[in-house]
Amino acid sequence: MLTFMGIKYLIHKVGQLLMSEAFRLTSAPMAPLDIAHWLESDSPEVDRYLGCEIYVNTDPDYLARQRKRLAHTAKLHAERVGEKPTFLIRAPGRLNAFLEYLDMCAGDHMSTTIDGDIPVAVTPREDDIISVANANSLFPSVEISLKDEFERFSQAPWEKHENDLEDNWDNRSLVYPHYGRPQGNWLNYVLSPYMRIKWEDKNLELRGADITFGPATAPFRAGTSSSSAVVVLSFLALYLCNRDRLPEWHVQQVCKLLGEAEWYVGTHGGANDQMTILRNPVNSVVYNRHSKADLEATPLPFLQGVHVVLANSLWEVNKTLGGNQSFNMRKGWMQMGDELMKLIIEAVRSAQREGLAEGEGWLSRFVIEKFGFIPGSNLPLLESTPEYWEKIEKNYHKFGSFYEDILGIPEAAIAELIMLLPVKITPDEAGKILGKDRKTIERIYTRPRRRIGGYHIRTTARFFHRENVIGRTLEEIFLDAQRRVASGELSIDSPEYDGYRIRVGELVDELQDALSFDFRVSNPQLDLLLTIARRGPGYLGGKLTGAGKGGCVSILVRESESGAMCEYLDKEYYGKPERFEFYRMVLEDERRTNDPGTPEHDSAVERLQILDAALASIKEQRRVITFSRGACVIEPRVSA
Repeated sequence: MLTFMGIKYLIHKVGQLLMSEAFRLTSAPMAPLDIAHWLESDSPEVDRYLGCEIYVNTDPDYLARQRKRLAHTAKLHAERVGEKPTFLIRAPGRLNAFLEYLDMCAGDHMSTTIDGDIPVAVTPREDDIISVANANSLFPSVEISLKDEFERFSQAPWEKHENDLEDNWDNRSLVYPHYGRPQGNWLNYVLSPYMRIKWEDKNLELRGADITFGPATAPFRAGTSSSSAVVVLSFLALYLCNRDRLPEWHVQQVCKLLGEAEWYVGTHGGANDQMTILRNPVNSVVYNRHSKADLEATPLPFLQGVHVVLANSLWEVNKTLGGNQSFNMRKGWMQMGDELMKLIIEAVRSAQREGLAEGEGWLSRFVIEKFGFIPGSNLPLLESTPEYWEKIEKNYHKFGSFYEDILGIPEAAIAELIMLLPVKITPDEAGKILGKDRKTIERIYTRPRRRIGGYHIRTTARFFHRENVIGRTLEEIFLDAQRRVASGELSIDSPEYDGYRIRVGELVDELQDALSFDFRVSNPQLDLLLTIARRGPGYLGGKLTGAGKGGCVSILVRESESGAMCEYLDKEYYGKPERFEFYRMVLEDERRTNDPGTPEHDSAVERLQILDAALASIKEQRRVITFSRGACVIEPRVSA
């Protein structure tokens, strides 16, 4: 019988193989009305395919809604392209039911995909035009020349930046994100993979496409990365229309490209969302191991008897008016903290080689004299164990490295290492250490909103350390529970198995605590919703999902009580207008204090309208979700 460690090893090897394989889609296009007719047929094969292989939901009414929606997408497209060969593709929303942000700092991130998705019909063109239409009237149709768009972006002036910044994709997308188009415009997401791949090979001539976005069930602006789903869909459209012109990529390369592609829209995140959306198996949680030299994606089985209720707080983060500032500010905390950590490591190793690392308290004195940082505690392990610093120097990459099986040192020593970092550092203080002026610091790491603001380094490092500990614990729970059930040692109805459920809920609550107090990405509305949910039926654990500062929470509940939790939230949260008084006041203040026609005024009016519409459709604001298959082509000829 395989041991726990044996199962863990085999799963890791499977993850390595999945990510190192060549990326290929061999699907053949069909006339769009033929696709629609297949979806509308009474064949049980259609329901089996959609219910078992994609949505993990075999309820007949649910499947009827999915078939109707997908067929409608194909019919809308047929109105535009007639009988031209077409692909019907879909991409689900991503749910960070467990970990957050680790992909951005070379850590190991855990997420999944939900049954809410976005369908798209795609027909190749022979010119370079992207002609995009959307069933949702909020997103206007448009035609774009890929050549013109790329030339405008790639030839934007660089002279004033050339002394400080190399002209590469990272820096150009930082300086000129969504160039020539407003931030938050949905077309930025459609264009992003085209821009990234053209940057890789500026002589590559890409075919355009007629693209029709159908009715989406992935919630927009709700922390489920529907925007990343659009990026993945756009890449799949690009790939399917240009298979004969593109180089051969491995899955790791595609995931990396997609992560970097989204930088074009103005959010410099990692590749976790795109990788999860692209690669997640049915009914799984994916542990994306960004700490590995070669990216791995480890599929993990989720616990049985647990449902996830996705609930919208109704506090909307408006990315067109600085919502990305919070996200990019935290990326700045990570980047600056990483650079400071590397400077500390380099300086300490130099001091050790020069024989300066002697005497009790030498490390604290050295850091104070060298950098001006006051360590937060005594440092007995790091002062007395030189070999720890050898391992740190060898194994540290970024803040995601803060775990014993990555750094190779005990958890207690990692806690001391984090204490060497400053609690907060201002742009001027950082500039003196990093050799840059204030404006350059603020451009690279994002300008703090407050005049006395700065970069919160130590709590950010502690946040990622806590996340790594939680992630490894969750992995062990999922694998151990699966092993014991598969061997017959344990029943899913036993009290001992229920202990796994309870422990997972506790870990999710602990993570929310870290998100709130260490990384500061919660807000009063999210906290209120989770406080109310904790008193609800079947509650196990809950946390915000996505970048935070608004959007959704994911609530783990006992499967038998997921419906009761939804009804409870309808009554105790959504059904009480006073729950939204503070948010409404914030929006009313923005509306009153800004002139009509300004982005601030118009955004406040729009968000007030969204709030009122949401409160008029309460049951649409929360739902029990299943963990669906990742992005795929709908295959009408799939056999049972």
